[in-house]
Amino acid sequence: MENSVQTFFDWKLKKGKSVEDTYKDIYDFIAKWDRRDVLYSFIGIYQIGIYSFYPEECRRTDYKIMRKDGKYFDLKYLVSGKKPRYSKYDELNKAIEESELISVIDSVGNVIPVWPGGNTDRGTKTYCFDIPDIYFCYKYKKWYEKLCELYPEAFLDELFCDEYAIGTKDFLDKMKDRENYKRFLNHAVTVIKNRSEKLQKNL
Repeated sequence: MENSVQTFFDWKLKKGKSVEDTYKDIYDFIAKWDRRDVLYSFIGIYQIGIYSFYPEECRRTDYKIMRKDGKYFDLKYLVSGKKPRYSKYDELNKAIEESELISVIDSVGNVIPVWPGGNTDRGTKTYCFDIPDIYFCYKYKKWYEKLCELYPEAFLDELFCDEYAIGTKDFLDKMKDRENYKRFLNHAVTVIKNRSEKLQKNL
């Protein structure tokens, strides 16, 4: 995907094939994974970035980042308006583009096997912003270890950073510092690139 925030949101609005389904049709071993999900969710990362760069626009609890009116910075909100709201976040958009996250967000390295219900659980029920370091390596470490055992060809083991395998509150506290947020972006890009390289060698 072209490395621009606008490109991502344009792609998201088209509602075409998901990243998971795209690679299911290309790689046989991914088609055999009973349930698939993305490793890193762009929208979750973007919401955290708004808090990191524009805290004055946010109401934050230990587990949530909301707008001042108590509603979420969801996709519908971000793309609404004559000029999409995401376009006003210049510093955040620049940081994301400099990290090259968008150029890898739709790559095979961002597709993983997951247990039934895991994709919904990660996104809405556990308040972890779909951050795999929190979900797999902190909240459900034993389940994650079993997932690694069941799907060795997915290269899930030893890919997450202990620095981010922490509770949501501690993670968000860390993200108050935009330099920490930028480091996290680079971490996510490195993980996705490493997995892509290993998965492609496994063909």
